Amino acid sequence: MPSNPSGPIRTAVRQDKAERYMLITLLSFGGSVVLIRLFLELTGYPQLGNSELHIAHVIWGGLFLFVATLLPLIFANHWALVWSSIAGGIGFGLFIDEIGKFLTQSNDYFYPPAAPIIYTLFLITVLVYIHIKRPREATDREELYRVLRGLTELLDHDLDATEQAAIRKRTEHILATSKDPQLVGLATAINEFINSELVEPAPERKPRWELKIRGWVRKIEAFISREKLRRLLVVGLGWVGIYSIIKLVTLGVFTSAVFSGIDFTPMVQPADIDIANQPLWFAVRLAVQGLVGMLSMVAVFMFLIKRDRTAVTLAILGLTISLSVVNILIFYLDQFSASIGAIAEFILLFGVFEYRRRFLITPRTPIDPPVKL
Repeated sequence: MPSNPSGPIRTAVRQDKAERYMLITLLSFGGSVVLIRLFLELTGYPQLGNSELHIAHVIWGGLFLFVATLLPLIFANHWALVWSSIAGGIGFGLFIDEIGKFLTQSNDYFYPPAAPIIYTLFLITVLVYIHIKRPREATDREELYRVLRGLTELLDHDLDATEQAAIRKRTEHILATSKDPQLVGLATAINEFINSELVEPAPERKPRWELKIRGWVRKIEAFISREKLRRLLVVGLGWVGIYSIIKLVTLGVFTSAVFSGIDFTPMVQPADIDIANQPLWFAVRLAVQGLVGMLSMVAVFMFLIKRDRTAVTLAILGLTISLSVVNILIFYLDQFSASIGAIAEFILLFGVFEYRRRFLITPRTPIDPPVKL
C-alpha cells in the first residue's frame, strides 16, 4: 500500500465556476438594495405589522441567508449553488439595507453614512469578483477536483460532448504535468473511462431563454462594431469628463464666493453646500473629481486619435477612481439618489472592458464548458 508521509492537504480549492456564482451574488445583492429603496420611496415607506409588531425586511434577509446556507449543505447538485448565490445576494441586500438601524441608538434608517457603507460593501464584492475572475493557472489537485465535479453530470445523464471534452483535456493535462502517483493513477482511470464506449454523451439541451440571450448578444455584437463602440465610449467618457470639470469649477467658484462674502448658493446644489462646510471632504472631492475629469478627457482624446490601449487604460483608471472614491462622498451627501450616476459609470466601465476584450485582447479557447442551471 502506498504511503502518504506528507499527511493530509488542507489547502483551499476554489469552487469550479466560482466567478459565475459570485456574479449572480453580486447582481442579486445590488439589485435587491436598489429595488427595495425604490419600492419604499414610491410607496411612502410602509410598514408591515401593527401597533406592537414591525416585520422589517431584515427578517426576510435573514431567511434568505439561511436558505442560501442550507442549500449547498443539503444538495450536491449544480443548481444548489446557483440558487444559493441568488438567495445569498438577495438576503445580504435586504439585511445590509437596514444597516443604519443597527449603527444608531435611535434606529435611524436614514442615517447618512449608511448609504456609503452599503456602496463600499458592494464595491468590495465587485473587487472579490474581479479577483476571482482573473485568469490563473490551476494546480493539478484543483484540476482533478473540477474533473470529479464534472463527472456528476454523468450521474444525471446530462454529460454532453463539450463537458466530456473538458474532462478529457483536464485529465490529459494532469497526466502531462503531475508527479503525484495518486493523482496520476486517478486521472489515468478517469481518462480511460471518459474515452470508453461506456460514456455516451447526452445531447446538448439549452433552455430557450439562454438561446435567446445568446442570439441577442451575437446580434448586438454584430451591430456594434469597433467604430460604433468607440464613439459610444467617447460620448460616455466625455460626459463624465465634462460633468466632473463643471462640478470642479462650480465648487471652486462657490468656495471663492464663501471666502469673498458673496452669496453664490443659487448656483450649486444643496449637497455641494454641505460638503463646502467640511473643508477636508470638500478638498478631497474637489481634487479627485478634477483628476477624474482630466483622465476621462485625455482618454477621449486618445480614442479620437486611435490610441486605443492608452485610452482604455486611462478610462479604467478614471472610472475606478470615480466609483471607489468620489461616489462614496456623493452617496454620503445625496444618499441613494446617487445610485443612478453610479450605475451609469458601472455600465460605462463594463463597456470599456468589453471594448478591450473584443478588440484589444487575443481570445483564448476556454476549457470550461458552459455552466448548466
